[in-house]
Amino acid sequence: MSRKDRLKNSSIESEKIINEIKQAQNDIKNAENFFQNVTDIELIDVAIYELEAKKSKYQYLIKIAKERGIKRSIKESLIESMAK
Repeated sequence: MSRKDRLKNSSIESEKIINEIKQAQNDIKNAENFFQNVTDIELIDVAIYELEAKKSKYQYLIKIAKERGIKRSIKESLIESMAK
């Protein structure tokens, strides 16, 4: 595989991870919203576990992104997400 192809694949992979991070951020917001608005006592544990699971996935994706050296893109993604 040529250097150009490797860079292209790396770029595509980076974009995929960034998109997954953005989705994870949205999932956390939705889980937080669900937790804040749940009124049924039986669903409180569900809301807590869901929120913790979403946070764990987000932390995992951030770790993977850092290992692959896409820190700058993550920072830009986080800023963009916070602006919304």
